[in-house]
Amino acid sequence: MASNQSLNHLLNFTLPPRQTQPQSLPRRSRKAVNPAVWNKERFVNAQYRFVMNPSGDYTVHFADPDIFFHWQDILQVIIPRSSAFSAAAGGEHAAQEEGIRTCPICLSPPTAPRMTKCGHVYCFPCILHYLSTSDNLKWARCPICFDSLNEKQLKSVKWYDGPQGDQESTASGSSSVIQLTDYEATIRTGSTMRMRLMQRPQITTLALPRSHTWPSDLIPPHQAPFYFLPDVYNYSKFMLATPDYLIADLSNDLEALAVERRMMTSMQDELSISFIDAAEQKLRHQIAKAVALESPQLKEAIDRAQRDYDDIERRHNVERERKLQGETKGAALPEAPEAFLAIRPSSGYSIPSHTPPSISTTPKSAPSPAPVPIPSTNTSSNNRNHRQRRNINPPPPSTQTYYYYQAASGLPIFLHPLDIKVLFSHFNSYASFPDTITVRVESAAEGTINDDLRKRCKYLAHIPEGADVVFIEADLEGVVGQEGLKNFEGAIKLRKSRRKEKGKKDDRARVRAEEREREKVIAPWSESVVSIPLDPVVYPVEVEGIVDHDSPASQISGAWGSRSFASAAHSASRADVGHSNNNDRTTSREIADEWELDAAWHELEQRSTGGNGNKKKRNKLVVLGGGAGGRRR
Repeated sequence: MASNQSLNHLLNFTLPPRQTQPQSLPRRSRKAVNPAVWNKERFVNAQYRFVMNPSGDYTVHFADPDIFFHWQDILQVIIPRSSAFSAAAGGEHAAQEEGIRTCPICLSPPTAPRMTKCGHVYCFPCILHYLSTSDNLKWARCPICFDSLNEKQLKSVKWYDGPQGDQESTASGSSSVIQLTDYEATIRTGSTMRMRLMQRPQITTLALPRSHTWPSDLIPPHQAPFYFLPDVYNYSKFMLATPDYLIADLSNDLEALAVERRMMTSMQDELSISFIDAAEQKLRHQIAKAVALESPQLKEAIDRAQRDYDDIERRHNVERERKLQGETKGAALPEAPEAFLAIRPSSGYSIPSHTPPSISTTPKSAPSPAPVPIPSTNTSSNNRNHRQRRNINPPPPSTQTYYYYQAASGLPIFLHPLDIKVLFSHFNSYASFPDTITVRVESAAEGTINDDLRKRCKYLAHIPEGADVVFIEADLEGVVGQEGLKNFEGAIKLRKSRRKEKGKKDDRARVRAEEREREKVIAPWSESVVSIPLDPVVYPVEVEGIVDHDSPASQISGAWGSRSFASAAHSASRADVGHSNNNDRTTSREIADEWELDAAWHELEQRSTGGNGNKKKRNKLVVLGGGAGGRRR
């Protein structure tokens, strides 16, 4: 028998199982799904754009979009009149309601609007009036969110209604409204939308539409651009102001206050006039500060940017004219290139050859087979030397560039990733995408920038966390044709089916929510209603002495039948009620009621005695009541 064989089974004895320590397996790190703490500065940084002080340094913001701007460096806040979510809702009424911004104090469109650090917008006179009512002269509570605010934190506001065709008109435009040129406030299914190809280098957060000015030396990737450069005002997260721009905006605010003052004068509102005058005085002080911003260095930087922009525009116009002229000449002389190539050998010019003398240009020019191994050794040595040179002096790393399409209105409305794949399959490279496309909108999906979305859409990593974005599903048949969509028919059908399922789920959820709301409204009323039991006895109704004798009497069901004592009692009660209600009862009705009571008493007496008249002891039945039959034995 083997020595290692166990005989415990013969003894009917087994050792208890060992208690092994549970192995601590490595777990996947799961981030807490706790909702983030509401941060007002984060909301302002994510939803709005800013005009900054030209003397500040903003290099750090080109590396991380989530870093907040210093509030003292912000000179103006650009607020879109309509957000991306309202545009995706597809209803013009909703977009119009959101576009009507009102002051929370006077409930009117803000006059010389000013924003607090918490993100609320007020009239300049209204917020000054509110601050004057505070016990503390240095700070007060926000009327909306009760956050602390003071007068020095108020920033100028400009409503953004869409892109401008003329960048120079921005400086002379109103500080509260920008004129609308090419702007779609809503996204409706079946409508067309113009989108521009955005280009963003990986090393920066500045993303602008691809054009002859971007990317170029005019707008460096790590330097804040001035507002008047092309496409900067419509797409850049932040931009530099100029003294002329600030003075023009503040002057427009003074004009708006003058109109408000005339209105209050006609209404004889002296209190409002006093705070309007205070707002005008502070605006003039701000104009003086804007004039003080002008310096020789700032003026030189503005002139250099304007000069470079003019030079680029001039070169671009010359190149465009040359292309047009070349097309016209090519159309007039279609055989000109062939004629030029025909006379080219006869010219005295020759193309220098870069071929090494030891290597023949054609295989036929080899004089002998002996030199054949020599070029091979030289080639290998040249390759080794080439590799060594490449290791010693590496070329600069190629910077990656992201391409994507954004709405021409400047709102954060982007093309769906599947549609970008379709375009890439058709054009074979992102750089070959057209600068502008016009697509038909099929649907829109809302989203918010977070870590997950940044991982899936890396080209949106320059947008601050918490910003609202919208992805549109477009019909690209007009861009790539039917041939370009054949390879993606399954994916497009799957996207449509998922969209329909999501729509059905949303409809069901909306119906359930509406039902719950109706139940909440009906429940208090149902509880307050008192249920009153109805008498099963139907009494005859008499109108002006007319009695309906043909109406059938109510039948009383029970063990005694229709001729029971209960029936007689009910008949008597009906007679009493009828007598109390109408004293003109006929004698025949009283006789009939009395007969019914007698018959019922007689029937009950017979049943109680068992129908046996020869019984020794006769039971006595006494009926107590005030009926017509009286007391009987």
